[in-house]
Amino acid sequence: MTLPLNAESDGYRFFKTLNEDVQVRPVSPTSQHWDIQMDNGDYVNVNGLESLRNAICIAIMTRFDELDFMPLYDGFGCRAHELVKANKSEMVRYKIELFIVQVLENMRRIETVNSVTVTDDDSSSYLIEFNVTSISDEIVTGSVTI
Repeated sequence: MTLPLNAESDGYRFFKTLNEDVQVRPVSPTSQHWDIQMDNGDYVNVNGLESLRNAICIAIMTRFDELDFMPLYDGFGCRAHELVKANKSEMVRYKIELFIVQVLENMRRIETVNSVTVTDDDSSSYLIEFNVTSISDEIVTGSVTI
């Protein structure tokens, strides 16, 4: 069974190189918890630029080697989670930023990483904002909280 697909959408017609994915979204605007989106009992499919934004969030939120039981995902994920409970400092924030940049540079769908900004969101998390250029020369921006 395949996910429902809108073959007439611009994302499908013009940005096939950015692939398709199951949509994930924060449970609430201020939540650190994300969930797979459902519509009428089926997964919501995204493609094009939204798929890239979605994939970036998934890669950042996945702990490094969390999926090591699957050979396809060997080395997948972000090492920033190793530092989340460290005492907050400029050095920790900078290391998280480097880990995020590393994840983004390893994604085949990304041509260049334009910017990554990591800020203290509150006492226990970081807000990560990113801006990248996809392989189709489109700019994608987004944010995720870890």
